Amino acid sequence: MGNQDLETIKRTGTGLAFILSPLFFSIAFVAHPNLFSLEIGGEISTRVAEFHGNPFIHFGHFMMLLSVPLLIVVSLKLMDILNDRSPWIGFIGCVMAVFGAVVLAVDKTALCLVMSAFDTLPEAEYVQLLPGIEALFNFEGYLAILYLLPLLPIGFLIQGIGLYRVGAVPRWQSAALIVSSLGLLVSAAVDIDLFGLVATVILAICFVPTGIQIIKGDLE
Repeated sequence: MGNQDLETIKRTGTGLAFILSPLFFSIAFVAHPNLFSLEIGGEISTRVAEFHGNPFIHFGHFMMLLSVPLLIVVSLKLMDILNDRSPWIGFIGCVMAVFGAVVLAVDKTALCLVMSAFDTLPEAEYVQLLPGIEALFNFEGYLAILYLLPLLPIGFLIQGIGLYRVGAVPRWQSAALIVSSLGLLVSAAVDIDLFGLVATVILAICFVPTGIQIIKGDLE
């Protein structure tokens, strides 16, 4: 395999990361049973009940977990795009986004994959686990790291601002990244999944064309 073939594979893989990451995110949001509810926050018991006996939501969150390496690739590529004209913005945004992506992996592992394992137990045994499940959802112990999850959209917000300033991509694309990052921040703050889905659709408006440009070799 020559260097040109390797570059083609890298370019295609990077472009697909841009295209697939919002798709995986949208599946996760669509999987929530109360998608159109505008109730802010909610009781822990209600959130736990949404997970219990719901294989679709487990699958959706598994897809969001799979988006983590894709988001890291995307952030690294955005840092590379910004490297010549706004290196510090690209770097700071990338560090925050990558750390936030790792926290997202912790979130989906602890609160989703573990919950899917608990769902395989008989109901009587599952009920005995409820105090421990509530401790998970209350971010007890070292799960307090999950409070840093907003670093993920903040990192992309910073990179989006950098892209808009330098015009490295069409400004409507960087504006979409800024708006979607703000939307994901609001969604996380108020725990309204519909906001997250809308923000993810807006994110796709930025990421999908960018991914196609990268695959075609039009954006280095």
